[in-house]
Amino acid sequence: MVWFTAGRTQQRAANLDQLERACAGLLPGEQLRGFVPGNSAGALEEYGTMIDPGQESRALLNCTLSWGAGRWEPETLVQVRVEALIASQVAVADAGDRSVGDFPMPLPPGARGSTGADDRVNGSEVSASLQVACPRGLPGRSRPSERFQVSVELPSKADSKYDVPASDHLVAARTAVGIANWVIGQQNCGREPIRTNATPRPVEGPTPTKLCAWMDPDELEFAEEEWEFSGDGTYDQRVGSCTGHIAGYGAPPAMPVVGVTAESWSGEFARGAYERHTYAGTAPGRRTPAPTTPAGSVVIKDSGIPPALALWAESVCDGSPSYHRITVTPALSFGDKKEVVVEAHVRKRFSTDARAALDRYLAAADGWPQRSRCRDTKILGEVEQWLR
Repeated sequence: MVWFTAGRTQQRAANLDQLERACAGLLPGEQLRGFVPGNSAGALEEYGTMIDPGQESRALLNCTLSWGAGRWEPETLVQVRVEALIASQVAVADAGDRSVGDFPMPLPPGARGSTGADDRVNGSEVSASLQVACPRGLPGRSRPSERFQVSVELPSKADSKYDVPASDHLVAARTAVGIANWVIGQQNCGREPIRTNATPRPVEGPTPTKLCAWMDPDELEFAEEEWEFSGDGTYDQRVGSCTGHIAGYGAPPAMPVVGVTAESWSGEFARGAYERHTYAGTAPGRRTPAPTTPAGSVVIKDSGIPPALALWAESVCDGSPSYHRITVTPALSFGDKKEVVVEAHVRKRFSTDARAALDRYLAAADGWPQRSRCRDTKILGEVEQWLR
């Protein structure tokens, strides 16, 4: 028995060492330690042009680490992949990305991401996808490439994909950002690293792009704080995106809006976006409204990700079916109870704020909807993105 225990201890130590070194040392070791067994060796497969110079492949990194031989799949599986995208793949990646949730941290211009969850034979997994633009391009490719995509799949202890906690989504997102920053540094592709803190840093004042200039917190009567913005600098007839957040820390009183995001998709991109959100349960009609007290108030619980309210609309833009999604994030301070009671009139104001942002977005002369000649707009409904 002593020999058996010592053997398991040695095997686990070897597995932990392998975890530390695997995938260029980019895996979230602390979060994965709980999945590392002592009764079987890890199986590691990795390749890519940045691990093995001289290979001609769009895979900058392709790494799989697994433990345990299940009947149909490994008991535990970790996968990361970084691929340089050629022009045709950028459109496919944008339209068909299987990750479906929002990225749980702000991203700068030139980066788009999402997270999702899926079931496995035993348990579940969480994933993150991040697409990053490189102004200088990626050297060594057989065809020009100015973007790369990071894909991450990590195990989760949740029983099903519906139970995967927000903290797991955040780990997957941070892992994707860390891998992206490694590529940015290794390839010297002409952009600053992506910050991994979940709060925007202060700037000298609001500077939205021309396409996002409609996003005026003063006009919308949002939080009276310093704001910073990111969004499209050039018009793309397929997709549009604008984001604004307060630049300071803490939650201002009275629960004002401290973050807003506007997204639009057209044609095939619209169909793909709506399907992804439907699959995730974040499209209109996929969730019942939060229960209210007799007085009409709502209890919102702390999930680790700021609660938000999304408002969806449908239009015909440049002759193609299109969707618009406005998301407003109110300032909620959860305290020790890890929940907050939102009074009925405040909850109603969340809806009013979302509608005001949508109306301003649709009417802005330089915004995406007007640039795309959108018409016949119809409100589809709200989605409460918070824990009840």
